[in-house]
Amino acid sequence: MYPMGLVIALLLGVFSGFVFAAPGAVTIQGGARKFEMGRIATAGPLANIVVAAIALVGYYYLGIDSSIGQILGLVCFINIFLGFFNLLPFGPLDGRKIISWNALVWAIVIIIAIIILTIYSTRMFIPGQNLL
Repeated sequence: MYPMGLVIALLLGVFSGFVFAAPGAVTIQGGARKFEMGRIATAGPLANIVVAAIALVGYYYLGIDSSIGQILGLVCFINIFLGFFNLLPFGPLDGRKIISWNALVWAIVIIIAIIILTIYSTRMFIPGQNLL
């Protein structure tokens, strides 16, 4: 872990107003049981997927022609990307922890993410399109 990276990201956000995606890792001390680790690991990507789904509904309702619709499209894209990325079963990512707990739960969550990504991509958001 590199806590100084968080400090740098916070300072960058405060002074420049620019914040990029800031995913983080969860470490649990005290010997959590496997199902507790699995449920905790599932919460992050699932939260991203829920936010993406809500933004997707607004994006489709408002359309790409409105500024708010474009913002919701971007919110959907960022959250589904982060959720999907975090579900990859490699290294410290949550996907590995979820699979070691319950492969069926991992499969269900990643299928939901793929469905949302597919629905979103049928009406692709292009940043900056129709803003003027």
